[in-house]
Amino acid sequence: MRRACLLTLLLVLAPLGQAMAATLEQDFPTVGTFHWGPFRVRPFFLLRATGYDSNVFLEDGTASADFTSSPELGIRLFTLFRDRGVIQVEEILDYVWYAHNDELSHFNNAFQARTAYYMKRGLVFAELRALSLRERPSTEIDYRIRRRERMFGAGWRFVWPKSSLQFRLGRDNFDYEPGVEAGQGIPVALNRLEKVITITGSKRILPKTDFLMEWEGRRIDFDTEPIDPNEDDDSSSRRFSVGFIFDPSAFIKGSLKVGVMRLEPDNRADEGYDGPVGDAVLVYRFTGQTSLEMRGQRQALFTTAVNNVYLLDQGYGATLTQAVSARVAAEIGIDREKVSFPNETTTCVLVDEDQLECETGFRTDRIRAFFAGAYFRLSNLSRIGMRVGQWERDSTFEFLNRHRLTVQMIYSYNF
Repeated sequence: MRRACLLTLLLVLAPLGQAMAATLEQDFPTVGTFHWGPFRVRPFFLLRATGYDSNVFLEDGTASADFTSSPELGIRLFTLFRDRGVIQVEEILDYVWYAHNDELSHFNNAFQARTAYYMKRGLVFAELRALSLRERPSTEIDYRIRRRERMFGAGWRFVWPKSSLQFRLGRDNFDYEPGVEAGQGIPVALNRLEKVITITGSKRILPKTDFLMEWEGRRIDFDTEPIDPNEDDDSSSRRFSVGFIFDPSAFIKGSLKVGVMRLEPDNRADEGYDGPVGDAVLVYRFTGQTSLEMRGQRQALFTTAVNNVYLLDQGYGATLTQAVSARVAAEIGIDREKVSFPNETTTCVLVDEDQLECETGFRTDRIRAFFAGAYFRLSNLSRIGMRVGQWERDSTFEFLNRHRLTVQMIYSYNF
């Protein structure tokens, strides 16, 4: 199956003939940037999630409310070398502040770097991404824990007039810190190294639509070696996907990708995953004033749940945006998500300082979210907005049921 997918990808998307070079202008646009010595620079400022949260700890029963704010500074800069080479760096730093719960206040940092060299038949590239975040890593985990991700990739891309073929090798490292006593098992279950090879091909089938085919193989090695060999979660996975990419200037813009994935644990006694996966974000413009964003995803993720290697995360949602005037727009949205675990598991929560509440069975979480908001464009460079949202989780383990209400102000400025 794997060889057949690779052969199909190469035959369909690698036409004969002389390749046309990709251009720096397409991959590194200068619109919105200014000169700073040899660099093209674009800084920005964002004040997000400023407002009220009715349940900052996602507690059951009596919840802790707080006022919070997250100012964020960022800068993107790149420099060109004789229309052939480029180096780009992006740094984003934000501070999450809580008015009453000082122990939750923290910094987040995201750094990205990319370099590329353009040739007659395409380009070679290397990229680095380093994150340090203290946020909830998934809907499964209610604790804000510090996680660090270091992702390095390198490869080459061949480009023809209406198609391209890219090969990428990657090395991704995931490191978690528990932060709270109840989260001590998180690093053991999730700290890992993933080695990745990805082959991606695209072909222009309509003036503003590209057809996409992609094959990916991963080798996953967890940091902690279990005492019992039957508890080893080291795994391998393979994924084959097809999809479409729509140009931003089209009436439908965004991307759609669906495929099949096989996750195989080294321990054959563990249950792996073999089934459909995919993700999509599509925006349809009814008119110049009305647009509808549709999104969906289905993925198998590693889990901390006992007796399970993975969880299945499925979700969909939509946002309707209506321009009220030249500067004012309103939005309303809804999201639905289902998180299910294939095997029986035991989940515990700390109800008192020295008392745990546990339940054993098949766990399924259903998450619902609603939001509505409005935005005012102050200028071409800045805007301000407000969003009210409600989030709730309904679980087969009833002591995990949660709900929260948020009211947020958002302000952004691009220099």
